[in-house]
Formats: sequence, structure tokens, C-alpha cells
Amino acid sequence: MKLEGKVAIVTGGARGNGLAIARCLAEEGAQIAVADICANMNTLPYDLSNEADMNEAVAGLQALGVRALGFRCDVRRRADVEALVEQVLAAFGRIDILVNNAGNSSMVAIAEMDEETWDEVLDTHLKGTYLCCRYVLPHMIAQHSGNVVSISSVGGQRGFGMGGHYCAAKHGIIGLNKSLAMEVADHNIRCNVVCPGTVWTPMMQGIAAYFGLEGEEGKEQFFAGHLIKDPEVAPEDIGRAVRWLVTDEARCITGNMITVDGGWTAKAP
Repeated sequence: MKLEGKVAIVTGGARGNGLAIARCLAEEGAQIAVADICANMNTLPYDLSNEADMNEAVAGLQALGVRALGFRCDVRRRADVEALVEQVLAAFGRIDILVNNAGNSSMVAIAEMDEETWDEVLDTHLKGTYLCCRYVLPHMIAQHSGNVVSISSVGGQRGFGMGGHYCAAKHGIIGLNKSLAMEVADHNIRCNVVCPGTVWTPMMQGIAAYFGLEGEEGKEQFFAGHLIKDPEVAPEDIGRAVRWLVTDEARCITGNMITVDGGWTAKAP
């Protein structure tokens, strides 16, 4: 159990990649604080997680033999994040791992994008990562140890048409991570990024369905860039990458990123 005794916060942890990350950490003995908004957003063409998702996620983690609790948190809101950190410290006593996974997306051309659409994506990904780091890092600094992993994307390394807001946020996470790594290295805290390619999560399924692409047709369209298509990148692949980064096996890695994309970026300029 490489993470026994460690406490991890996973934002956006009630389903999809976040839940897979939480499971992978729990399998190595980490106690898990699942944070999720459990509410929809006005500009997104699909449903986000809900209370039932949160309860099911927490029960599944507890079945792995670790302590797990769920916390409603909108990472765009300072008061929510501040309260989350206080509640996790009260319940678990410490925070060793922060996974900034909360995310969303829509597909809209910049020339047609309203401000609310921009804000809901930028604030969730980039401001949310900032706020969570802002309120977790002081406690990691005080204990002189910690790991932060932020989830970017292939979209943090290249552009996507109709996804300017998403790519701007994901590029920003990579730059923010490099700065964070420089700021906290002397405190024995490592900061890294995982960049998924297409993963067939509820978010991706919702975007595909909005454009009339469902099932295998949708998968074929959204996985087209991957060199390796079988096996397709799954949430568990993202979880395993995060898990490795927060163990001592990656002890000399900080300010860096792992891309889990089936080779997609190998052919990108």
C-alpha cells in the first residue's frame, strides 16, 4: 500500500476520470475526499454529476476498505473551496494529495461565444485549479510534504476548433503548474500535470450527443486522432498515471506532465 495514511482531495470526483483517479488512489490505501459540484451549469449541453452520483462514488470507495467522504464544492467559488479545505482538515486531519480534476467543456466558435460560456469553462478549469492550490498549499507547506496533480488535456498542447475556451484553460493549467512547481519545491511538494486524450466519459458522451453523434459513431469521430485505438484510453488509464505521479516512484518528477493519449500528440506539430 504505497499511499497508506495519505489523504487525497479529488475534485470532480463523483464520476468519470475523477472517480477513476479516486479509485486508483484508494487501491493504494489513500483516504479520499471526493469534491464535486453536484449541479448543472447553464451553458453546458449535458448534465453534470448529482447527489446520487456522489453517494454512489463514496460508497464504492468505502467498499475498497478506505475512508471516503463526499463534499459539495463549486471550485469556481472561493468560499466553497475554503470551506472544502476546512472540512477535509477537520475530518481527516491533513491533506497530502490534491488532484485538480474538475472540468467541463462545450463546443462553440469564439465568434459566437457569449461571456457566460467562456467564464463557465475558464473558471472551472483554471480559476478552480488556482483556488484549490491557493487554499491547500499552505497546509502542505506547513507539513513540508505534498503532491499536486492537475488534469490538463491534449487541448493544453494544441488547439481545437470550437474549443478555444477549453484550450485556453488547459494551456493555462500547464503554465500554472510549472510556476507552482518552482514555488514549492523547497517545501518537498511536487506539482505535475496529466494530459488525457479522448476518454469516453459522460462529458464527452454529452458533447457528442449534442451534435447528434452517439455510440460507436461518436467514439469513432472523437477518437480519430489516436494512433492506438485498441485499447481506447479509459478513465483508469488517467487514474493510474495520477497514482504513479503521487508515489515515491516519481519522487524526482515535478513541473512536468504525462500525456495519456494513445499517441495523438505524436503527429501534432
